[in-house]
This record gives sequence, C-alpha cells and structure tokens, in this order.
Amino acid sequence: MDTDKFQKDLDKCVDALQEDLSSIRTGRPTPELVEDILVDAYGTQGTIKSYANITVSDAKSIVISPWDKSIIGNVSKALSDSDKSFSAVVEGDHVRVILPDLTEERRKEYVKIMKDRVEDARVAVRNVRQQYMQEVDKLENEGMSEDDAKRLRETLEKFVKEYNEMIESIRDEKEKSLMTI
Repeated sequence: MDTDKFQKDLDKCVDALQEDLSSIRTGRPTPELVEDILVDAYGTQGTIKSYANITVSDAKSIVISPWDKSIIGNVSKALSDSDKSFSAVVEGDHVRVILPDLTEERRKEYVKIMKDRVEDARVAVRNVRQQYMQEVDKLENEGMSEDDAKRLRETLEKFVKEYNEMIESIRDEKEKSLMTI
C-alpha cells in the first residue's frame, strides 16, 4: 500500500477546507470573497474571476475591472444579488464593492458556518481513513502478515492524527481572524 497516496488524499481534504474558508469573510477584503460569484455574460454564466481583474483597493473595498466594459452592469447585478450582502457601485470602467463592517452577530454566524465546514473536512479525513483501513484489511486477508498490517494501520492513524491537528489549527486561526475587530 502506498502511504504517499494516502497523504495526498488527506492533503486534498485540507486544501478543500482552506479554499472553503477563504470565501468566508473576515474583517479584511480579499479577492476570494467575490471571485466565484456567478455572472450572466455572453449568454452563459461564469465566475467573476473569469471575466475581470479583482484587486483590493483599501481596507473596506474591492475593485473589479471587467476586461469587456460592456458587462459592468452584469457584474454589478451579480454582486448585488449574491447572498453575501455586498454593496456594488459602478465607477466608470470598474465596479467597487464596499464591504460593511461586520457586526458581532454576523461574526458569530460566520464562525458557525466555518465550524460546519471544518466538521465536513474532518468527515472527509475519516472517510479517507476508512477507505485505506479497508484496503489494509483486504491486504491482510490476501496474505499480508498481521504485524505488517498492524504497523501499516498505526502509520495511517499517525497521519490521520497529524492532519486532524492541522485542521484544528486552521480552525483556530480562522476563528481568531473572524472574531478580531
């Protein structure tokens, strides 16, 4: 059995969590907050990042500059219609997204969402663990020695513990940034 593949599968769980958490807003603007919002343009839907440059202009706003200026209205509408309560203002050839200050209630709501996503990552790690443990059982039934199977299980458990600690540290860091005013 290849423990490198096991680690890569666990890495995917952690990477997915980090990508998920990057879309949860903290007190600071980041391009990740808006880049995956869908825009209707050219008769199809695509993400903002596929139609425009996204930059952080100051501590409270993001500037979106579409490459084709004819879709500025579509970008503004997509931002206003999103579930993230953005205030979008068209300023000539770009759209400025003004981020309101987060209230204590909204921060706590984001922490709850973050904790749900962290739990999803833990479940994903458990699923990967279960899949590989079943593979070890199968190898043992096919002739792997009991001692080798035990060592392999211990190695897998060590990796799972390490990745769960990594997930916990990511959670702590995100919660701290969410609750900092």
